Amino acid sequence: MPSETRKSSYQRTYCYSCGTPWDFSEIICPKCGSADKSELVSRPMQRTDNEFHRFNGPWKEIPWPTQGTLAVYGGPGTGKSSLSSLIKPTYWLTKEQEPQPASMMFRRTTPDWMPKIAAVDSPEEVRNVLATIDAGPVVVDSLTAFGLKESLEIAHIMVNWSRDNNDRCLAILQANQGGGAAGYLEIPHLFDCVIRVEHDPWGVRVFRIEKSRWCSLENIYFSFSGTGAIIEPDFPAAYSVEGNSGAYYLHPFPIKGAKWDGLIRSLNELNELEPRTASAAQVAPYMPCGFVSPMDCRERQRFAERAGLNWIDPDSIAEILQHRIEE
Repeated sequence: MPSETRKSSYQRTYCYSCGTPWDFSEIICPKCGSADKSELVSRPMQRTDNEFHRFNGPWKEIPWPTQGTLAVYGGPGTGKSSLSSLIKPTYWLTKEQEPQPASMMFRRTTPDWMPKIAAVDSPEEVRNVLATIDAGPVVVDSLTAFGLKESLEIAHIMVNWSRDNNDRCLAILQANQGGGAAGYLEIPHLFDCVIRVEHDPWGVRVFRIEKSRWCSLENIYFSFSGTGAIIEPDFPAAYSVEGNSGAYYLHPFPIKGAKWDGLIRSLNELNELEPRTASAAQVAPYMPCGFVSPMDCRERQRFAERAGLNWIDPDSIAEILQHRIEE
């Protein structure tokens, strides 16, 4: 059967029981053992042992399934490549480096793992290398380096490879001048999950899940140690959680510009504020507790607690504040 015809048919044939793509050479589903093959439609009631995997570092927040495609982008120096190396890819396709200098990053970040590294210069070379690979994860660093049209073509090649081989792939992109992913707007839509790596307003690296078909949107602070290992930053002060869902950040008190620092400001005036704490509330005398919190308060709380801070809830300190005010 011609390769193009086989490819089209393969993408449309699935295990009816678990949804796994089904190759013509397979008699039973390699994932769940079912003999029920289906064209176009499946009803994945049967779970498989390796439906998803959680990688190290900030990746642990993402249940990354087989056939999962992910794009990570950010500005220079944000750690995109170092983070991507933590998934321990089988192949690292790079336009930006030669194999020898690229290997130095893996010796630093994953000293127990070295992928096969391919230096590629065109979409055709990417396609040829991927044609020889049947197991991932596979990383391409970076799409932006290939040029506008070429990056879109390679994105399609990667997504098709992931579906054909029932495995994971990751694409690295640069950020444009506006802070978004460089290249055609179609590229982020092709991938199941999009990660933005950046420095927050205070210079701490943050891993932002901007789009995901597998989990909720999250924000995770992280830093690199001297050896390249992922570590959690230390937050020694008191903070208000600012920003919007998907783009939260910790605003240190008493730096100006905070919107939700009313509670910690009140505690500070009463000499009750402690370090390594966080909140999001403003003074509101009409409320029973004396404060009003944003509607997404619980999401902000999870963000702060993930950074290792103790959350201050208005209800929990209402009596303390009232007692001190009366004194």
